[in-house]
Amino acid sequence: MENPAAKSSFWAKIIGLQLHDSYETETNGKTPSLSIVRILYSIILFGAYLVGLYKAVELTFVVEFAANSPSIFKFAYMTHIYSGVLATIICYASLWRTDRMKCTYIEGIQGSNVKINDRYYKFRNMQIPIKYSILVPFSIGMLIILSVCEAYSQYNHGYYFTIIAIVYPLWMFHITILEFTTLVKSTECILTKLNWMLDTFLESLQRQSTPSVMLKGEKNPTNKVYPLNRRPYVQEHELISGERLTYMFVIHENVAKLAEFINGAYSTQIIAIVTVTFVNTLFGFFIVTKLLFWNYQMVDLILRACRYAFECIPACLLVYYMLIVCASTHSELFKSASLLHKLLQYKSNYFIDDQALFERSKAIALQLLHRKRFSLFDGSGLFRLDFTFIFSVFSAATSYLIVLLQFDLSKDLEKSTITA
Repeated sequence: MENPAAKSSFWAKIIGLQLHDSYETETNGKTPSLSIVRILYSIILFGAYLVGLYKAVELTFVVEFAANSPSIFKFAYMTHIYSGVLATIICYASLWRTDRMKCTYIEGIQGSNVKINDRYYKFRNMQIPIKYSILVPFSIGMLIILSVCEAYSQYNHGYYFTIIAIVYPLWMFHITILEFTTLVKSTECILTKLNWMLDTFLESLQRQSTPSVMLKGEKNPTNKVYPLNRRPYVQEHELISGERLTYMFVIHENVAKLAEFINGAYSTQIIAIVTVTFVNTLFGFFIVTKLLFWNYQMVDLILRACRYAFECIPACLLVYYMLIVCASTHSELFKSASLLHKLLQYKSNYFIDDQALFERSKAIALQLLHRKRFSLFDGSGLFRLDFTFIFSVFSAATSYLIVLLQFDLSKDLEKSTITA
């Protein structure tokens, strides 16, 4: 299995969101040591961001945007900056704890994969690659374009520090979500591999209970490597022994605990990022809607409002991809329950000599079905990271947008029009 931090680790180092060096070196069971260079690098980046924030706020209070600029843009601008710094401080405040938990998580996932390959040697060559959605490069490309546009706009006004104050939090949010999604995806790969094995055992039992004649020219497919949509037929009945099935239950439970572990590590950051993205996007579309209803010929103001609104769209796309991965992992986790129920149907020819294993398998299947009602990934219990989150966000956005549209900005916009 691929290294779960291989693709996000580089950008995490660039943004300053990685303090430990346990990905490159072996720790031999010891606590990962802090890299002095990386912690100084992170402190310098955070200090530079705070300097840019201070200068940006100072320029905002001293210098007006323009003579014909509505004051609503100043409020939107300050909301954008203040919400960004709040989420940035939250992410940096929990960086040390999150990074140490991330190292422990990666060590546990890699250890589970090694145990599977050692104990179930027939499935050693079954590799499940971590595939990324097209949303990831698309959102990153869109963020690059918006960052360039924002930098060009602030550069023309001479607000050089404002570029750091606005652009840096956007990239930090992006990398944090991508890192969390990558770690969750690694959990899904382990669970998929376990479900492959259970499905293979079921096919083996089905074909042993109802044997079929091998076609002419057909070869034994046991030692081949199969893609995702094909499962090998395992003839050896010993592969589904009670000891190995119990060991599989232990690995499954450990992976589930690791998933809850990494969810707790990133809950605070996810809450802060989702809240900031929601507020800024909602406020941006509120300004665009007001301008379109008031005077759609104010092209300059409309473009500025659209730029403000669409700066959070890349994060929204990546949040949607995160929901897809979390929902898929949740589904793979509880797919094992249905496979266990199918396996329990073979009590007469498999569990007849091991009643204790039968009762244990039934209890684990019922436990998984009972826990299915609770989301595996959530923001400290505030919201579920699955497709129900989309409905909650749209319903809340509609309600708040209606309330915001009731505010009368006609005088403010009329004043800007007259001045223009």
